[in-house]
Amino acid sequence: MRYIISICTLFIFQISFSQSHSDYGMVKVKSAQTQNTFGYNAGYYVEFQNNSKKVVDGLKWEAKFYDNFGDLKGTRDGQWQSGNFTKPISIGGTTQDLETVWVEGATKVFIRIKTVHYTDGTVVKRN
Repeated sequence: MRYIISICTLFIFQISFSQSHSDYGMVKVKSAQTQNTFGYNAGYYVEFQNNSKKVVDGLKWEAKFYDNFGDLKGTRDGQWQSGNFTKPISIGGTTQDLETVWVEGATKVFIRIKTVHYTDGTVVKRN
């Protein structure tokens, strides 16, 4: 019985701290892929979906980069904003962004949204 409890506890702990995207404020990270060149992460693509009832015109996030063994290789901040040529993310809509970074040995990227800015001026920040 003690063995089973130990295994279950370890399993739950592993799931709780596994690497994954972290959505926030009804904005979801649909996907993120790294772009590797000669063993370096030269950038990444990220796609967001707006599941809120407001139009989004700005996002800030933290990107964590890992290798295939799960070792953290680096952390970078990223942001997206609508403007003259980039439309805001409509209700239910999606947008993609390409960020340029240089992280040696990284093969995976995981996004944690930190701030969501809506067109009505509302800002939702994560602590």
